Amino acid sequence: MPNEIFRRQFLKAGVGFIGGAAGTVLLGDFSTVVLAQSSGVQDRWRFCRKCQAMFYNGYDHKGACAAGGSHEPAGFEFALPYGGSPTQNAQDNWRFCRKCQAMFFNGYPNKGACPAGGTHKAAGYNFVLPHDVPPTSTTQEEWRFCGKCQVMFYNGYDNTGACAAGGSHEGAGYNFVLPHYP
Repeated sequence: MPNEIFRRQFLKAGVGFIGGAAGTVLLGDFSTVVLAQSSGVQDRWRFCRKCQAMFYNGYDHKGACAAGGSHEPAGFEFALPYGGSPTQNAQDNWRFCRKCQAMFFNGYPNKGACPAGGTHKAAGYNFVLPHDVPPTSTTQEEWRFCGKCQVMFYNGYDNTGACAAGGSHEGAGYNFVLPHYP
């Protein structure tokens, strides 16, 4: 646990020095414009190999998965920016759902179908996520908004994953390019 606390403190300190070496070491060549306008970053966000949604992997319970059971982490650990203001290439109103633990868009009156039942319920930070910027060695593109259930899902495979609104996710809107640890 002490290493986790130290890493978070170091990461938060790095955001303040994003134009310098600390920011470069932590997130490589990720767009400094996006991070410089955020209040901080939260790590432990993961891709679910079952439903392909972005979910928070920081609790013992992994959240309800649209493919059944709980989310199962795979791939990169993402460090997502929160706070600050939206820009031409960074959209706000992305939130953690306290019911299913997925990242969903909270900018519409309809909050989208939640695999835990009903609609998503926002909690925690207001994430401001980069989109339509060139990918780097410490970012991954092809993350999309699902126009049916409103979660953030990975659209880089032929199978787009199970959607809580039925069938598979359907990409809409921006191409999000999300920062991860090397």
